[in-house]
Amino acid sequence: MKRIFAFIFCLLIIAGSTAFCGAAVSVSTDKTLSEQEIAHIDAWFDAISKNYGIEAFFVINYSYSAGDEFKNYARGFRDDNAATDDAMVFAVSSDNYYMNACGKAGDILEVDDLGVLYDAIADYDEKGEQYKAAEAFYKKLNSILSQRTGIEQAKEPYLPGSVPIPDEISPVRGDRLVDQADLLSAEAEEALRKKLDTISERLEFDVVIVTAENIGSRTPMEFADDYYDYNGFGYGEDFDGVALLISMAERDWWISTCGYGMTALSDDYFMKIISPSDLTYYLKKGDYEKSFNFFADTVEDFVTEAKENKPYSAKHRFHMRSSMRTGLIWSVIFGLAAAGITTYYKYDNYIGFVSGKYEADDYLVGEVNIQEESDVFLYSNVSREKRRPKDTDTSSSGSSSTRIAGSHTSSSGRTHGGGGGKF
Repeated sequence: MKRIFAFIFCLLIIAGSTAFCGAAVSVSTDKTLSEQEIAHIDAWFDAISKNYGIEAFFVINYSYSAGDEFKNYARGFRDDNAATDDAMVFAVSSDNYYMNACGKAGDILEVDDLGVLYDAIADYDEKGEQYKAAEAFYKKLNSILSQRTGIEQAKEPYLPGSVPIPDEISPVRGDRLVDQADLLSAEAEEALRKKLDTISERLEFDVVIVTAENIGSRTPMEFADDYYDYNGFGYGEDFDGVALLISMAERDWWISTCGYGMTALSDDYFMKIISPSDLTYYLKKGDYEKSFNFFADTVEDFVTEAKENKPYSAKHRFHMRSSMRTGLIWSVIFGLAAAGITTYYKYDNYIGFVSGKYEADDYLVGEVNIQEESDVFLYSNVSREKRRPKDTDTSSSGSSSTRIAGSHTSSSGRTHGGGGGKF
């Protein structure tokens, strides 16, 4: 009897080891991804699989250029890792991109989706940002599958190290200071939290600061708006207040204004004052305590003046501190110098796109009938051309890297203003 139990126990160990060794890999890229990035892509893979019943694999391998060898490699990657026949793979080589779908994936996806999916990742592919390319692929695929099936989109998984945002607007106001990136000491955090609470309650105007290691695939504007809205911030019917976001992954800062915040902290004055000030000066030096306290004090000055007198503007100027004035002067000097240099400097950027061909057979490998066939093989060449840099909405009087958002509607339906940049 003991021998039987020992034999069964050994079988279980072997089976467990085999399962572990044969664990599916959802993504393969030329550049090594961090454990955090792989975890996020795996979470996307699981979300798509659970929501639509499709296993979606993403591959970048520049050691291949084109031809059957590349296609066989892509299909082999999918077959080696797929647990079901309802699977697809999207692969990018040095010169081409290719999609192979079978089972349920072949029934849903269409020939034109090849170009749509590559357009979603093209900029990241050209820049060599392979993690962002994979993330963009799953986000676009999620949108396509939702439209075709009528199923609500799979919820975006949080990247480890990000700050969760509720799915629905919280009826209870959140903590006005969340330092997830651990930029402040315990003492500094406690003192700043008390200051934010005191200012907010006195002025009936929420002043919020959140720091994060990363913000996933949301833009800084989207994250700051959503964080403010869904965590229940804002006084009165217009949800008066402001939120400052610091994201360390890309060194982004963003200010989101709402309600009376759009009046007291206007985009055309406050944002152009705050962007080249002590806020960004101390962010760049890594003195986050001084930067955050400067932000809180400046917001308090602006909102108090707006409520007791009238909002600061070009005609009713805010009395800047000496260091702030110095920062503004230098930013104007550098801004003018940068503008002059830009006039004579040509940027060489590249983008991938699907080249036009006269014969449809040049794009298709095998017969394709989306309605009748369960296996779809798609293939296309990529040509590259120089393009002009994209226009960006930047502040003309502040730092050249500062973007002014303007009035816009967040995912909750509320109106926000603000802006931000890099540090």
